[in-house]
Amino acid sequence: MMQLLADELENTSEIRVNAINPGATSTNMRSRAFPAEDPTSIATPESIMPLYLYLMGNDSLKINGQSIDAQAKKDQAAL
Repeated sequence: MMQLLADELENTSEIRVNAINPGATSTNMRSRAFPAEDPTSIATPESIMPLYLYLMGNDSLKINGQSIDAQAKKDQAAL
């Protein structure tokens, strides 16, 4: 879907379209949904914020139409 939107806007604007999947993140809403979960075992919003800031900055101007995971998947973390 992100690539489709990026393609639609490519010649008409300077808007870049990307999606970030934050993954499991320690928030009040998540702690209410999963009360038995240890909040220290998952990422904090602050720990994934650098990706958001990067995508808003000039260093990422060529990134468009992507769906990006903010956290490595558990099976990828061991690689």
